[in-house]
Amino acid sequence: PPQCLKTAVSELSFEIDSEDRFYDDKLDILEFETYDQAPMDPVQKFDIVSAPGQDGEPDPAMMQFVRLAKLGAVDAFLLESIFRKEVWGFMSMPVSERNELDVVTAISEACEKALDSMSDCKEGGPAICTQLRESETKALTRTLEFLQREKEALDLKEYYQERRLKDLGLDSEWSPEDDIMGGDDLSFGQTRTPGGADYDW
Repeated sequence: PPQCLKTAVSELSFEIDSEDRFYDDKLDILEFETYDQAPMDPVQKFDIVSAPGQDGEPDPAMMQFVRLAKLGAVDAFLLESIFRKEVWGFMSMPVSERNELDVVTAISEACEKALDSMSDCKEGGPAICTQLRESETKALTRTLEFLQREKEALDLKEYYQERRLKDLGLDSEWSPEDDIMGGDDLSFGQTRTPGGADYDW
């Protein structure tokens, strides 16, 4: 039905590069997250959807997978075994500005490649084929537009380190006044008279 074409859908595929120096660690993470099922494959396909009321935002599951696939450099410490139970959850939110840029770039390039492949398709054929091609083009284009906006706002996002510091209550600047507390409360650097006595000389 014509109303079905109001929702535009395409498909993109991503994989964890077998040449990645952290390939085995990333596979372990995928296997750990699906230990009670079949292991998650290092190659994943995701739908790109554009529908009325939506702005082209990519599937969160795709963002999560690509963040893991692109994880490396200064963020590689998250692949240490101590984080093994948590790292997949960490990938559901921005990790670092560099990683997020790599993710946005990878998805954008995949969209552009898909659009280029459609331009090679011959015109003509059944009307439904033309409509489907137009629908996929719309979904990919809307996603590209969204990613461009994301790229321009990378410095406004909150990343892992900021979230971690906030969780620990270390996200505010320190000042000497922070160590001056009223009453009997003591902070680092303060001392108390042994026994708390008030000597009367």
